[in-house]
Amino acid sequence: MVPCRGSHRSREEHPAATLGLTGWSPTILFTDSMNTEEQTEAIAHELVHLLLVYQFGLRVISRRIRPPRTGQELFGYFLSMKKDWVYFLGQVANTVHHLILIDHLKEEYGIQSGLYRHLLHHNFCIIINDNDRDEESLYARRLIAFEYEKLMGKIGRAINPHLQPEFFWRAYHAAQKYFGRYGFRSMPTPSSYQEDILSFLEALGYQRQDFTFFS
Repeated sequence: MVPCRGSHRSREEHPAATLGLTGWSPTILFTDSMNTEEQTEAIAHELVHLLLVYQFGLRVISRRIRPPRTGQELFGYFLSMKKDWVYFLGQVANTVHHLILIDHLKEEYGIQSGLYRHLLHHNFCIIINDNDRDEESLYARRLIAFEYEKLMGKIGRAINPHLQPEFFWRAYHAAQKYFGRYGFRSMPTPSSYQEDILSFLEALGYQRQDFTFFS
Protein backbone atom coordinates (compact mmCIF):
# COMPACT_ATOMS: atom_id res chain seq x y z
CA MET A 1 0.00 0.00 0.00
CA VAL A 2 1.17 3.53 -0.74
CA PRO A 3 1.79 5.45 2.49
CA CYS A 4 -0.21 8.60 3.24
CA ARG A 5 1.71 11.75 2.27
CA GLY A 6 0.64 13.81 5.27
CA SER A 7 -2.29 14.51 7.54
CA HIS A 8 -3.34 17.80 5.89
CA ARG A 9 -3.46 16.07 2.50
CA SER A 10 -4.78 12.74 3.74
CA ARG A 11 -7.88 13.07 1.58
CA GLU A 12 -5.82 12.95 -1.61
CA GLU A 13 -5.69 9.65 -3.45
CA HIS A 14 -2.33 8.28 -4.59
CA PRO A 15 -2.66 4.63 -5.64
CA ALA A 16 0.97 4.42 -6.76
CA ALA A 17 4.25 6.13 -5.91
CA THR A 18 7.98 5.72 -6.36
CA LEU A 19 10.25 5.93 -3.33
CA GLY A 20 14.05 6.18 -3.31
CA LEU A 21 14.53 8.42 -6.35
CA THR A 22 17.11 10.53 -4.55
CA GLY A 23 19.02 7.54 -3.28
CA TRP A 24 19.35 5.67 -6.58
CA SER A 25 17.34 2.74 -5.22
CA PRO A 26 13.81 3.36 -6.54
CA THR A 27 10.91 1.18 -5.47
CA ILE A 28 7.44 1.40 -7.00
CA LEU A 29 4.59 0.91 -4.54
CA PHE A 30 0.95 0.54 -5.51
CA THR A 31 -2.31 -0.39 -3.83
CA ASP A 32 -3.87 -3.79 -4.35
CA SER A 33 -7.33 -2.26 -4.75
CA MET A 34 -6.87 -1.53 -8.47
CA ASN A 35 -7.86 -3.86 -11.28
CA THR A 36 -5.26 -5.18 -13.72
CA GLU A 37 -5.73 -2.37 -16.24
CA GLU A 38 -5.39 0.30 -13.56
CA GLN A 39 -2.32 -1.38 -12.07
CA THR A 40 -0.70 -1.54 -15.50
CA GLU A 41 -1.33 2.15 -16.07
CA ALA A 42 -0.16 3.15 -12.59
CA ILE A 43 3.08 1.14 -12.80
CA ALA A 44 3.79 2.39 -16.34
CA HIS A 45 3.26 5.94 -15.09
CA GLU A 46 5.86 5.46 -12.36
CA LEU A 47 8.29 3.74 -14.74
CA VAL A 48 8.27 6.75 -17.05
CA HIS A 49 9.08 8.95 -14.05
CA LEU A 50 12.16 6.75 -13.63
CA LEU A 51 13.05 7.06 -17.32
CA LEU A 52 12.84 10.84 -17.13
CA VAL A 53 15.15 10.93 -14.12
CA TYR A 54 17.73 8.27 -15.01
CA GLN A 55 17.70 8.18 -18.82
CA PHE A 56 16.81 11.74 -19.77
CA GLY A 57 18.41 13.54 -16.81
CA LEU A 58 15.31 15.39 -15.57
CA ARG A 59 16.31 15.11 -11.96
CA VAL A 60 14.57 15.86 -8.69
CA ILE A 61 15.23 19.22 -7.05
CA SER A 62 15.87 19.86 -3.38
CA ARG A 63 16.90 22.69 -1.08
CA ARG A 64 20.56 23.36 -0.58
CA ILE A 65 21.27 23.48 3.15
CA ARG A 66 23.77 26.27 3.75
CA PRO A 67 25.05 26.88 7.30
CA PRO A 68 23.83 30.25 8.64
CA ARG A 69 26.57 32.79 9.30
CA THR A 70 24.66 35.63 10.93
CA GLY A 71 21.83 35.96 13.42
CA GLN A 72 19.45 36.99 10.66
CA GLU A 73 20.44 33.99 8.52
CA LEU A 74 19.98 31.72 11.53
CA PHE A 75 16.47 33.09 12.09
CA GLY A 76 15.65 32.60 8.41
CA TYR A 77 17.05 29.08 8.49
CA PHE A 78 14.81 27.93 11.34
CA LEU A 79 11.82 29.74 9.82
CA SER A 80 12.33 27.94 6.51
CA MET A 81 12.48 24.56 8.27
CA LYS A 82 8.76 24.90 9.03
CA LYS A 83 7.86 25.20 5.36
CA ASP A 84 6.55 22.29 3.32
CA TRP A 85 9.47 22.07 0.91
CA VAL A 86 8.97 18.36 0.21
CA TYR A 87 5.44 18.94 -1.07
CA PHE A 88 6.33 22.04 -3.08
CA LEU A 89 9.57 20.89 -4.71
CA GLY A 90 8.16 17.42 -5.24
CA GLN A 91 5.24 18.98 -7.09
CA VAL A 92 7.60 21.02 -9.27
CA ALA A 93 9.25 17.84 -10.58
CA ASN A 94 5.93 15.99 -10.72
CA THR A 95 4.20 18.63 -12.79
CA VAL A 96 7.06 19.02 -15.24
CA HIS A 97 7.37 15.24 -15.62
CA HIS A 98 3.62 14.83 -16.15
CA LEU A 99 3.61 17.27 -19.06
CA ILE A 100 6.00 14.87 -20.81
CA LEU A 101 5.09 11.40 -19.57
CA ILE A 102 1.34 11.58 -20.30
CA ASP A 103 2.20 12.20 -23.97
CA HIS A 104 4.92 9.55 -23.84
CA LEU A 105 2.58 6.85 -22.56
CA LYS A 106 -0.05 7.71 -25.17
CA GLU A 107 2.25 7.94 -28.18
CA GLU A 108 4.61 5.07 -27.38
CA TYR A 109 2.31 2.57 -25.68
CA GLY A 110 -1.27 3.65 -26.35
CA ILE A 111 -1.92 4.21 -22.64
CA GLN A 112 -4.48 7.00 -22.24
CA SER A 113 -3.78 7.72 -18.54
CA GLY A 114 -7.47 7.77 -17.70
CA LEU A 115 -6.78 6.78 -14.10
CA TYR A 116 -4.30 9.60 -13.62
CA ARG A 117 -6.60 12.18 -15.18
CA HIS A 118 -9.43 11.04 -12.91
CA LEU A 119 -7.19 11.34 -9.85
CA LEU A 120 -5.89 14.73 -10.98
CA HIS A 121 -9.44 16.05 -11.13
CA HIS A 122 -10.39 14.41 -7.82
CA ASN A 123 -7.36 15.65 -5.89
CA PHE A 124 -7.42 19.11 -7.42
CA CYS A 125 -11.05 19.65 -6.41
CA ILE A 126 -10.15 18.62 -2.85
CA ILE A 127 -7.02 20.69 -2.28
CA ILE A 128 -7.50 23.87 -4.30
CA ASN A 129 -9.61 25.54 -1.62
CA ASP A 130 -7.48 24.45 1.34
CA ASN A 131 -6.01 27.45 3.12
CA ASP A 132 -2.57 26.42 4.31
CA ARG A 133 -0.62 29.35 5.63
CA ASP A 134 2.78 28.53 4.15
CA GLU A 135 3.41 29.85 0.65
CA GLU A 136 5.07 26.65 -0.47
CA SER A 137 1.91 24.56 -0.08
CA LEU A 138 -0.09 27.24 -1.86
CA TYR A 139 2.42 27.41 -4.71
CA ALA A 140 2.24 23.61 -5.05
CA ARG A 141 -1.51 23.85 -5.53
CA ARG A 142 -1.10 26.57 -8.16
CA LEU A 143 1.27 24.28 -10.02
CA ILE A 144 -1.40 21.59 -9.95
CA ALA A 145 -3.86 24.14 -11.36
CA PHE A 146 -1.46 24.80 -14.24
CA GLU A 147 -1.05 21.06 -14.80
CA TYR A 148 -4.82 20.61 -14.73
CA GLU A 149 -5.29 23.21 -17.44
CA LYS A 150 -2.57 21.66 -19.61
CA LEU A 151 -3.73 18.06 -19.29
CA MET A 152 -7.46 18.42 -18.74
CA GLY A 153 -8.34 21.83 -20.17
CA LYS A 154 -11.12 24.11 -18.95
CA ILE A 155 -9.92 24.73 -15.42
CA GLY A 156 -13.22 26.51 -14.88
CA ARG A 157 -14.85 23.09 -14.40
CA ALA A 158 -13.11 22.86 -11.03
CA ILE A 159 -12.71 26.48 -9.89
CA ASN A 160 -13.84 29.96 -10.82
CA PRO A 161 -10.69 31.52 -12.32
CA HIS A 162 -12.13 35.03 -11.98
CA LEU A 163 -12.21 34.71 -8.19
CA GLN A 164 -8.59 33.63 -7.76
CA PRO A 165 -6.17 36.06 -6.02
CA GLU A 166 -3.03 37.58 -7.52
CA PHE A 167 -1.02 35.00 -5.58
CA PHE A 168 -2.68 32.27 -7.64
CA TRP A 169 -1.85 33.85 -10.99
CA ARG A 170 1.76 34.61 -10.05
CA ALA A 171 2.61 30.90 -9.80
CA TYR A 172 0.27 29.90 -12.62
CA HIS A 173 1.72 32.34 -15.17
CA ALA A 174 5.31 31.59 -14.10
CA ALA A 175 4.66 27.89 -14.70
CA GLN A 176 3.09 28.69 -18.07
CA LYS A 177 6.11 30.79 -19.06
CA TYR A 178 8.77 28.23 -18.19
CA PHE A 179 7.00 24.88 -18.66
CA GLY A 180 4.14 25.61 -21.06
CA ARG A 181 5.99 24.29 -24.12
CA TYR A 182 6.96 20.95 -22.54
CA GLY A 183 5.78 17.68 -24.06
CA PHE A 184 7.05 14.34 -25.30
CA ARG A 185 8.07 15.84 -28.67
CA SER A 186 9.50 18.95 -27.02
CA MET A 187 11.39 17.43 -24.12
CA PRO A 188 13.96 19.80 -22.59
CA THR A 189 17.63 18.99 -22.26
CA PRO A 190 18.82 18.43 -18.68
CA SER A 191 20.48 21.86 -18.63
CA SER A 192 17.45 23.74 -19.97
CA TYR A 193 15.18 21.77 -17.62
CA GLN A 194 17.24 22.85 -14.63
CA GLU A 195 17.46 26.45 -15.84
CA ASP A 196 13.69 26.63 -16.34
CA ILE A 197 13.00 25.29 -12.85
CA LEU A 198 15.47 27.68 -11.23
CA SER A 199 14.01 30.59 -13.23
CA PHE A 200 10.52 29.54 -12.14
CA LEU A 201 11.62 29.57 -8.49
CA GLU A 202 13.25 32.98 -8.95
CA ALA A 203 9.99 34.31 -10.42
CA LEU A 204 8.31 33.29 -7.15
CA GLY A 205 10.87 35.23 -5.11
CA TYR A 206 13.34 32.49 -4.18
CA GLN A 207 17.11 32.56 -4.70
CA ARG A 208 18.39 29.96 -7.13
CA GLN A 209 21.52 29.27 -5.09
CA ASP A 210 19.29 27.83 -2.36
CA PHE A 211 18.43 24.81 -4.52
CA THR A 212 20.24 21.86 -5.99
CA PHE A 213 19.45 18.83 -8.14
CA PHE A 214 20.13 15.29 -6.98
CA SER A 215 22.90 13.74 -9.06
